[in-house]
Amino acid sequence: MALFVLLFMLFVGVVASAPHNDAGMRGFAPCTFVMAEELNAAAGEHKVWEVMTVIGKGYLCYAGVMRQGAELWAEGKQSTPWANYLFKPETYVAAPDESEPFSEDLLKANMLDEEENTTFGDNENNKENSDGGK
Repeated sequence: MALFVLLFMLFVGVVASAPHNDAGMRGFAPCTFVMAEELNAAAGEHKVWEVMTVIGKGYLCYAGVMRQGAELWAEGKQSTPWANYLFKPETYVAAPDESEPFSEDLLKANMLDEEENTTFGDNENNKENSDGGK
């Protein structure tokens, strides 16, 4: 039982430390992308069992990527069994001339910065009676 728990903890540690966002969609990135889409749909419909199923399928996909790495290594196609999922991710960062600046409306849309908005600080309407509501 201890060996099973140790292997599971190693598996979770590897998955947690590996990149999940890669411009080339290598490693765990496809699994994470699909899992995020399915989780969004399931959570939006408040289906708890489906959320658990999606997470399970995601971790099975991660295990498949690890298995594929071991197979590629055994065939001599990569230097280590983890080379296909532990790597420096390629990320795409838009240069300032490639992206649009935030619009003035979007910058002003933060309602927490408005002084007139008393939704969170309206003490006059949200006071509790100290006399028990009498």
